Amino acid sequence: MQILHITKIKIPWYNYSMINPKKIVEDLPPKNADTNAQEWRLKLDKNENIYGVSKFVINSLKNMDFDKISLYSNPEKLIEKLSQKYNRKKNNFLITNGDNEAFNLITGTYLDKEREMLSYNPLPSFFVKLQNAEFKEIQYREKYKFDIKEVGQNISDKTDIIYLSTPDEITGELVKPHIFKALINQYPNILFIINCSYINFAGDIILEDYLDLADEFDNVAVIKSFSYDYALAGAKSGFIYAKNNIIENIKKIAPEPSVDIFAIQCAYSTFGDEKYYNEIAINNSKARKMFFDELLKKGFKPYQSSANFILCDFFDYCDFYYQKLKNNGVIVKKFDKHSQYSTCLRITVSKEGGIKFISELLNKKDILIINPDNVILDTEDSLDCAIAQVFRYFTDCNIASESISHARNLSGYNCAWDIARYLLEEKGNLAQLEEIINVFINLFYNPKLNKPGFLIDKDKLLLTKEDLEKLSQKYDMVLFSDRFKMHLDYSLEKYEIDKYFHYMICADDLAIEFKKPNKKGVMEILKHCPHKSAKYVGANVDDIICAKNADIETIGVVSAHSDKVSTINNYRHIGANCIVKDVNEIKTILNKNEQKLKLFV
Repeated sequence: MQILHITKIKIPWYNYSMINPKKIVEDLPPKNADTNAQEWRLKLDKNENIYGVSKFVINSLKNMDFDKISLYSNPEKLIEKLSQKYNRKKNNFLITNGDNEAFNLITGTYLDKEREMLSYNPLPSFFVKLQNAEFKEIQYREKYKFDIKEVGQNISDKTDIIYLSTPDEITGELVKPHIFKALINQYPNILFIINCSYINFAGDIILEDYLDLADEFDNVAVIKSFSYDYALAGAKSGFIYAKNNIIENIKKIAPEPSVDIFAIQCAYSTFGDEKYYNEIAINNSKARKMFFDELLKKGFKPYQSSANFILCDFFDYCDFYYQKLKNNGVIVKKFDKHSQYSTCLRITVSKEGGIKFISELLNKKDILIINPDNVILDTEDSLDCAIAQVFRYFTDCNIASESISHARNLSGYNCAWDIARYLLEEKGNLAQLEEIINVFINLFYNPKLNKPGFLIDKDKLLLTKEDLEKLSQKYDMVLFSDRFKMHLDYSLEKYEIDKYFHYMICADDLAIEFKKPNKKGVMEILKHCPHKSAKYVGANVDDIICAKNADIETIGVVSAHSDKVSTINNYRHIGANCIVKDVNEIKTILNKNEQKLKLFV
């Protein structure tokens, strides 16, 4: 689940000694779960071909000579077919395991350590750095338009390779051959890699126009994958086309073919059904225009594309829409928050039904901001118990549940560790906040400790999945939690309710000076979550205060284990729009079609 990163609280951990990978690998964040491992209603993040493979390919696999599986693959028949189709010499082709391997083979052959590669595309940067070479990402001056002068200004005496793609793998921009030609001609000592993997979606411009550049110049290598236009992402294959001396040098580090016989057979068979693939290109073009117009109509900024995807700028709402699409079974490509594409999503063009489904998800709704503690999750046996055990850890004394409830009703004490510190100070114990947090985490939930019995498992659901499903029909729901993100994620996933929330801010997302009752968190939610109107539901006074300060309507929930009279009086005093004694009454109130909340006790 995507969150706002304004983080400032450091969570202390135990250190464990272990074997370390390369420094560049160690510095990378953990890899998210591979989207290929999940079933999606619409899988639109890696630009797999949604129309599927040709029947020629399927029939070809059925008729394969399976005795050949015991032998290493031989790509010669595919090279022969490519040579015939494009009327080129066979020794200028090298079959590869998709365009990624093609790229790695070329850079592995021609990019020296401490030398440099340039590209607009940040995706290959990691593989360049693994070779102890430098990667320089060219920054667009005009979003997102290829600029020959801009490329030239980034070239230095260290530049060995410039990586280009057309249509571009991120923006979908088609750069015509004559533009590349002017650049290539100007820099004969730099190797140009041109990725044409999406070219068959581009219309009048064809692959041969770029193969001509490799024939004309000694410093050009064209690469092409069969994954996208030929629907063979699951049987990866592709090729490099370049002058024979380049191919021979690459073969020195890749003497054996890496593509298996099934992938070779699939790629070979695509040439028997050109009509089918031409129809895919036509259908994609029609659907791409329809999707582009829908995105434009909704106020977003889609960029013209010649590929089977569209890059669209969702501005401040990017994280929200990414998560909402994902929660509804639609996975798309999201970029790093530091990227020049950080507010954009790249979305494979779906068929008409898929486009309509996505369009519906992009409509604005009312938003419901919820602090989950004692609204969605009953915390009496979890958080409250953790507070009591932290208190006992530092004092060897017990604390009454009434004292915890009283502290929660005081403004300025939202997080469990803040309440614990307040109670300790009342007792004269001045334990440091970091130490309190460390003890709390080890009691409540610390995934680094391999032990059972964390108190987080004593959370109980107050609103059921059915309740949340019904609310989600009317509202887009977001969370403003006083828990650490890892704790909230754990409970949401455990109860399988994470799909109902499209955005969250947690305790580790705001600097101390911006915590509740400061309105900063609510204002950030309103900024990053599209909405027609907003309501806030919380079960402590600071929830109500910060929402009132942000000028949105509030529902104050009186939790079952609080001092009800005191809590109601506090909510009345600070001006809650609505007060409920039972969390189940929220459903009745929120499902009414009233414009304004009415005071209800």
